[in-house]
Amino acid sequence: MRRLGDMMPDAVGRTELLRAARAKRALQNWPSVVGPILARKSLPDRYEKGTVWVAVSGSAWAQELRMARDRIVARLNEFAGERLFEDVRFGMRPFSPMEPGGPEDPLYDDKPLRAMSVEEITRRRLAILRDQGD
Repeated sequence: MRRLGDMMPDAVGRTELLRAARAKRALQNWPSVVGPILARKSLPDRYEKGTVWVAVSGSAWAQELRMARDRIVARLNEFAGERLFEDVRFGMRPFSPMEPGGPEDPLYDDKPLRAMSVEEITRRRLAILRDQGD
């Protein structure tokens, strides 16, 4: 017969493993969580004890995602069906997007902002906000 104290590490480890598996399933919905534009620029990298680490293609995109952090955590928890996510951290590193390609609209291309007019930048920003509201 095993003592309760001997079984606790196994039970705690198993619980965190199950949470990580449920979190991974929720993270598969990343494009629906952040919208198609931000999904092309970011990718969930790992989940650790309530925190999601996300690879981002650039500092401007990381800032965009940081501003939506609370909404992202709420949406991830919606997809999980329980409160698995507490925080999201963003870091710049190379990755392959979840959904290659994207809309054919030139508004979504990777043209550097400095090569765009103020009107083009405004249209791009409004499109991102509209996609996040979906």
